[in-house]
Amino acid sequence: MNWLIRFAILSFAINSILFPTIANSQDLSQVVDFADQQYKADNFEIAASEFNRALFFGHTEQDILFLKIASCYFNLKDFELSIAFYDKAYFATKSDSVKNEAVLGKSFSLIMENQWMLALSELMNMESIQYNQQRIKMNFLQGMAYFGLHKDDRAESAFHNCLQNLPEDSVNNTLIDKEFTLIRKSEKRFNPKTAWAMSLIVPGSGQTYSKEYKEAANSIILLSGLYYLTVSLATKISYLEALVVILPWFQRYYTGGANKAEKLALNKQLASRNNSYLSILDYLESQNLKQLKTVH
Repeated sequence: MNWLIRFAILSFAINSILFPTIANSQDLSQVVDFADQQYKADNFEIAASEFNRALFFGHTEQDILFLKIASCYFNLKDFELSIAFYDKAYFATKSDSVKNEAVLGKSFSLIMENQWMLALSELMNMESIQYNQQRIKMNFLQGMAYFGLHKDDRAESAFHNCLQNLPEDSVNNTLIDKEFTLIRKSEKRFNPKTAWAMSLIVPGSGQTYSKEYKEAANSIILLSGLYYLTVSLATKISYLEALVVILPWFQRYYTGGANKAEKLALNKQLASRNNSYLSILDYLESQNLKQLKTVH
């Protein structure tokens, strides 16, 4: 009886060592396939969990799994984890192509966090680019980063470079030129400093300059009311006492109106930039560059 127990224990020990190894080779590919299916179905949390599971149990293509996990976290808007796994992919591979994908993904994550300069510095780490699609993605991300930094000339050039290798009859560079021309005109037309100065000289004029007529009317009515109140008080007390009472309020709304005019002009600029930016992205998407919005 004793030897039977020993034999059973020995058999269990051998199976516990050998069976997981055999199961790994058969099952891990199924785990990855299942994770891929979940990713395609936009179930990114489940996909990330399954990719991590395959990674934990020793799937051989670690660099590819790191890329896939990073992409899951990117789509979940967890950019900190996304960046971490793109870094893991970069250092886990010897493939220039995989390194480039990791750099592109990390740069996109940084851009989504408005870290424009860091994104540009990452893009400088691109290895020798063999695939045209990676070159297009690089130019696209450079354009986004430069646009975020308000370096419009460089952004315009980078967006043009996205279209370099497309058939000439399908490319319309004039649209990109047009949108950047609109941006530059808007920056000249709605100058925040001009709006601020105009409101100091004539209250409400800065808001009118920014085509915010309701705000202009509010500013004029408010300051006119304070002026009327000052005159009314002066007839009952003295001009000096009336000024002492009203001046702090008048000064507050007077300077406040100028600051508001400056902000309104800046908002006009930003709205124009945003509209042009979206038009450029829509145009690039229409040129079969849809994958640029989801760098993996």
